[in-house]
Amino acid sequence: MNEKMALALVKVLKQPHEAENGEAFERAFELTKTYAGSASAQASAIPVLFEKLFELFATGYSQ
Repeated sequence: MNEKMALALVKVLKQPHEAENGEAFERAFELTKTYAGSASAQASAIPVLFEKLFELFATGYSQ
């Protein structure tokens, strides 16, 4: 995760009602939670999936 996305994520966690990426966080969290609850989930993939989804929803693209 690049520094800009990391700072956006920290802002969402510290000030959820004031952050502009709050919706991106919620969408990424819900999808990650669904994946984590599936039978085929791999524990090591969960944080990477969240990171990529958050970046995708916040910027419109993923690296």
